Amino acid sequence: MTEEKKIKLITAGTATAVVLLFVLVVTLVFQLVSMGVKQNVKKKLEGEIAYYEDAIAKAEGDIELWQEEWMIEERARQLDYVFRKEKDE
Repeated sequence: MTEEKKIKLITAGTATAVVLLFVLVVTLVFQLVSMGVKQNVKKKLEGEIAYYEDAIAKAEGDIELWQEEWMIEERARQLDYVFRKEKDE
């Protein structure tokens, strides 16, 4: 192998290594940015889950309240319903 072929081979190998390294670095940066975006979406969704779990817990308490007999009667009076037992009196 002549000196010129060795230099061309070393140059080609170096160029290939640099291009490969560049592609790997770009891929790494893309993956890191993608992971950051996914983490932000995950945090946002976890916040929304917590909000809706609180809303569900509050609604369950409201449902229990509205199922109480006194609450049903109070709402019926607000809507001007007349109970049969009150009619008889």
